[in-house]
Amino acid sequence: MQLEQINIQINNESIIHSIDLKINSGEIFVLMGPSGSGKTTLLKGIAGLLPFTSGKQTWENGTGTTGLVFQEPRLFPHLTVLENISFGLKVRGIPAKERKKAAREFLKNLQLDGLEKRYPHQLSGGQQQRVSLGRALILNPDLLLLDEPFASLDTTLRQDLIEWLYDLQRKLSFSILWVTHYLDEALSVADRIGIILEGRLQQIGTPSKIFQNPDSEKIAQFLSLPNRFSKEQWSNWFQGELNVLPTLNRGWIDPNHLQLFAGEYNQDEDIREEFTCMIPAIVTKVRPSREGYSISVLAGNQSLDVNTTGWKRVPTVKEKIRIRVPFAQIHWYSE
Repeated sequence: MQLEQINIQINNESIIHSIDLKINSGEIFVLMGPSGSGKTTLLKGIAGLLPFTSGKQTWENGTGTTGLVFQEPRLFPHLTVLENISFGLKVRGIPAKERKKAAREFLKNLQLDGLEKRYPHQLSGGQQQRVSLGRALILNPDLLLLDEPFASLDTTLRQDLIEWLYDLQRKLSFSILWVTHYLDEALSVADRIGIILEGRLQQIGTPSKIFQNPDSEKIAQFLSLPNRFSKEQWSNWFQGELNVLPTLNRGWIDPNHLQLFAGEYNQDEDIREEFTCMIPAIVTKVRPSREGYSISVLAGNQSLDVNTTGWKRVPTVKEKIRIRVPFAQIHWYSE
């Protein structure tokens, strides 16, 4: 499916601005953006629920179909699991015997064997959402549209369903345009990620490309990339000019790539590792994590986050420490 210069207005207000996007066959494309950025509006437009003000939507084979799944399952309460899943086939005029057979076979993919006679109120949240997905997928859409389908579920169930849907997609090879605001969700499923801000598609790339090299500070801020500082600040810490392209004037570094050392900073300390600096700092917060500790420090008037692994001794709040920064691990981007 391909979009060319798509614009959408609602009540004379422009919501989507000149969007170009191509979803490849068998691809999971994740669309991310803050609330109000136009994600759901774009999905509704692609699904035909909202008209395009201008622009063109085309399909590789001339025509195509979509299936849309919202955050809430929106099942028919008076229909059983089997009847809900086969409802679209009924609308298409498929005979009862044929559509029930197709729905029963699909229950295996949905991991809902034995639940075909239950009603929605007799199902868990995760089971309801799988029925909702099955109702869309049984119609064999060219593109499955997901509008934060697991956002209302608890963390463990959400992660289980993400893994289940990812495995099902790889098995059946259908295409997905998946809207989410969860970074872990995007990283675990996406072939490519698109960032939409204020109705404009700002950047498209692989997950590693998007996170390591955001196109702007706005994108870096939306992604909550840690330890973001100007090139000038990094130059001050490294005490000299940095070998970075002039157009790249900001850099961020993952807290896992910083090293923490106890004790005050010694200006005469010999730092043998090339392209490394040592920053004096004071501990402001210590939080346990699954891997070890997440530590916040204050270096001058700048805050940094440092992650440590293991449960060894960590500094206490207000303790003076040193932070070692490897230059090679800083990711650079433009303001």
